[in-house]
Amino acid sequence: VVIEGPRFSTKAESRWYQQSGFEVINMTQCPEAYLAKELNMCYVNISLITDYDAGLIGQSGIKPVDAKEVVEVFNKNISKVKELILEMVKNMPSERVCECKNSLVDAAI
Repeated sequence: VVIEGPRFSTKAESRWYQQSGFEVINMTQCPEAYLAKELNMCYVNISLITDYDAGLIGQSGIKPVDAKEVVEVFNKNISKVKELILEMVKNMPSERVCECKNSLVDAAI
């Protein structure tokens, strides 16, 4: 599920997401994916899981979090993300071999 952030889900939203079969709630990827597609850009999403959703609170071992705790976990992951991105850039081919550049060829009406 992608929600408009930055905000936490309400307990009611969380219960609905669970009942609908969703397992991860994300505050990014949309509209970024659509904007990249409109520019014929390649796109990858890197997600950092920072906490359990509000709807899971009360289950064994899951306690409520606040924004400060989420930022602390996020900051701990920043160095890992930087390493990942540098490795991805290092391994990118010099020429595009994907079809992203042609994704909108027949899309205009």
